Amino acid sequence: MKTKRTALLLSVAGAILTIAAACSGGGGSSRAPAPIVTATQGAPQAAEQTATPSAGSTATQIDFSSPSGIDGADPEFNYSAMVWQGYWLSRDHFGPLAMGSGMGIPFEPPMEMVTAAMQMVGSKEPGMPFLPENILPLQAVFRSGDTALTADMTTFSPTDFRALRLDPSTFDTVVGVEGQAQLMLKESQWARNFHTASHFGTPESDFGAQQRFLGMMVSMLAQMQGQYAMTTLMDPGTGLYRDSDGRLDYRGNWTMLQALADIAGLTGDQSLRYYNPDSHTMFAMAVGRLFTALGDRKPETADEFASAMRALSYVAWTADDQALRSGALDRIARIAADWTDVKRADGGPAERSAAIVGLLTAVHATGESGLLGAVKTHWEALAADFDPKTGTFKSKTVYSVDDVAWIIGGLNSLVQVGPAELRAPAAKALVAFYEATLDQSGLQLSAPPGKDGAMAGEFEKDLPSIVYYHGRNTPPPPMAGGKFGRLMLPASEIAFEGGKWTVTNTRFESAGGMHLANELNWLGPHLGSVPFPPLRSEQTPAGATPAAGTRATITAKNVAFDTALLEVPVGQQVQVRFVNSDGETPHNFHISGPGGFDAKTPIFKQSDGGSRELTFTLTTPGEYTFVCDVHPNQMKGKIIAR
Repeated sequence: MKTKRTALLLSVAGAILTIAAACSGGGGSSRAPAPIVTATQGAPQAAEQTATPSAGSTATQIDFSSPSGIDGADPEFNYSAMVWQGYWLSRDHFGPLAMGSGMGIPFEPPMEMVTAAMQMVGSKEPGMPFLPENILPLQAVFRSGDTALTADMTTFSPTDFRALRLDPSTFDTVVGVEGQAQLMLKESQWARNFHTASHFGTPESDFGAQQRFLGMMVSMLAQMQGQYAMTTLMDPGTGLYRDSDGRLDYRGNWTMLQALADIAGLTGDQSLRYYNPDSHTMFAMAVGRLFTALGDRKPETADEFASAMRALSYVAWTADDQALRSGALDRIARIAADWTDVKRADGGPAERSAAIVGLLTAVHATGESGLLGAVKTHWEALAADFDPKTGTFKSKTVYSVDDVAWIIGGLNSLVQVGPAELRAPAAKALVAFYEATLDQSGLQLSAPPGKDGAMAGEFEKDLPSIVYYHGRNTPPPPMAGGKFGRLMLPASEIAFEGGKWTVTNTRFESAGGMHLANELNWLGPHLGSVPFPPLRSEQTPAGATPAAGTRATITAKNVAFDTALLEVPVGQQVQVRFVNSDGETPHNFHISGPGGFDAKTPIFKQSDGGSRELTFTLTTPGEYTFVCDVHPNQMKGKIIAR
């Protein structure tokens, strides 16, 4: 057993040691991430696209600045605050669990691996990066445990992870496939986030080294946990994965397929510092085996259906083999067709929301608009059941953490890729439900105090309000109840009865808790995370006529772009309307990239007319950067030409 474990460690160590140290991007200060927007193809000349976190949206009026409207609403909490807060709570959820809590099977990373990672991320910051003391990284996560801390956190150094330990006597020591896979996916998605040069810099930058190092660590953790699953949880007879107690969970197998596919893509992308051909081959083979093992499995529940659609879309996105990509898309189409029967998911708001996730993932992957009728029916039922004054559903009083995750995921899917007419009302419901369940109910047991977050850099603490980081009344860990407080994790269950919220179970469940962390990361989405893989543009038939044009609106406000990433088609004319909503603060929009491409608007103030248009065509595929020449360190983003 020791030999096998050593081999796994050396495999990951080899992956890190062979990654190219050079990375693209600029230095300087940075702000928290802005939503991503995909430019609308063929938009009418008169239509103005609101810069929303949606892919392919038309003119939809999402209210970013108004309070949620629920009883007791925080006046500073709005859609923008929700996106940021989701980012920070997601980041708070996985780090303390995976590297400090002890709620699982730990391993000790070889120091040569850690040293190589530190050298790779580089730094011009004194003392950065550093390895926190007494970390306890997990290669497997247990099913659940009590969230009560075992020691007084205030007596430890801020970098001593012994302060995060939980009580082993409270652990349910079963390693569940769903919980393991959700944690793997959480880490691989956050590795993508931490690679974003426009936010966390490069080895030449004077900021962000600790966060880039954290990206290396979570990439390593995801790979170690994947290898543990392959060697310990996979049934060699069937190729399916079983919980450590022998239980077969098909939803867990679909989530495992998604996580394995994401890690295969992460390690197979030469533009990322996590690139390693050997690790990529290992995970790509694991994807193929599990894809085959699942065969013609037909999901039986809405949550399994949604998990299947996400997994297959990731396979279609990351697989090297064209036959495997085509097979994944074929399965998406066949499975989704069975879920146009809305009665299959009429059990309540969580089930309907999961069905919406599955249907919209299928629409995004295949372009099959015939599925949208079921989406609209599910939304109408949700809207009729929703109480906008309480942010809850009239038919439901008890919410598991997994219920909350699915409802947030369903509403967020509507906002990002749903029918245009549903995006604004879905966004309003999403803000209300989020504030009620995450900020008012006590579901989030604790959070770092003030404008702070897990392993946050000083350059990340400049958002407008505390509610951009966590709920105003969410206590810091030492003050979250019990003798020493509670870890920065969500509870497993809450209830809303008689107009009041109650936390009915303070235990942490890895499957539902990490699922929520993923849904929160995908609000927006942020930086490098990928809730909806870019598939349809790759499926355009040969000889097809491209859309007449591409339009997008990008706005400058509070010395920040409201958009971090714009995707456009190669060879088509693009028209960006750049809006300065920053009063007398001057801004411009300047693009540069492959082949010496360079285009920009003049520098102007809001009083100079408010907006300028920039028309251009990108003929070379690749990554382009855009900045404000007046504030190049604070205002930057990228354009992907495909």
